[in-house]
Amino acid sequence: MAKTLLIFDIDDTLTETAEIHIQAFIESLNELGVEKIDTNFGEYLHHTDSYISKTIYEKELWQTFTEVLKAKFEKLLSTKMAENEVEEVPGASQFIKEVKNNKSIAVCFATGSLRRPAVQKLKAIGVDFDNRLLVASDRLMKRESIVKQAIADAKKFYGVDRFEKVISIGDGLWDLKTAQNLGLEFVGIGEKNKDVLEENGCKCWFEDFLNLTLSDFT
Repeated sequence: MAKTLLIFDIDDTLTETAEIHIQAFIESLNELGVEKIDTNFGEYLHHTDSYISKTIYEKELWQTFTEVLKAKFEKLLSTKMAENEVEEVPGASQFIKEVKNNKSIAVCFATGSLRRPAVQKLKAIGVDFDNRLLVASDRLMKRESIVKQAIADAKKFYGVDRFEKVISIGDGLWDLKTAQNLGLEFVGIGEKNKDVLEENGCKCWFEDFLNLTLSDFT
């Protein structure tokens, strides 16, 4: 029975995609008629595609960002992402395979990305996953809500009432803050945000997945 749950962010945690996602995000909003975009994304209340796209669209165009528009935006974002080659964070896909072969560790994915591009990214690096274990921002806008739903879905999928340990793995300050707000353990990944993560209380950090072992999580 799984005792530990690992919750993976995707962009710049498993895939080297943050920059190309941002560019595709901007271009997709442009195609919906938005010309002025505040790209200081870290300052938005919720760091998710669904919240930021809705906030920008409604502020600039004074129109409701309906479910139909969100679906159109998601399709545009997915199409533009598909034009780029997706590379993995070194060792990511192999580490996921090793985790899935360990019966004491459960795995799920929680991302601020909309669902279609999130699925594309995982498939692009060869990560085999059950759709029930991926929670994206197509239904939920708050990072905390996304992670909480991912935990609930993982409990149901793995048939457990609780996990002895829940560890969030991410690259950004928003990932760390979400883990802290929910009382979860956190592991930081990647060089880009190392300093700000450590300044805000991150105690465990790795450059990539090449030097991680399952013993680090059990």
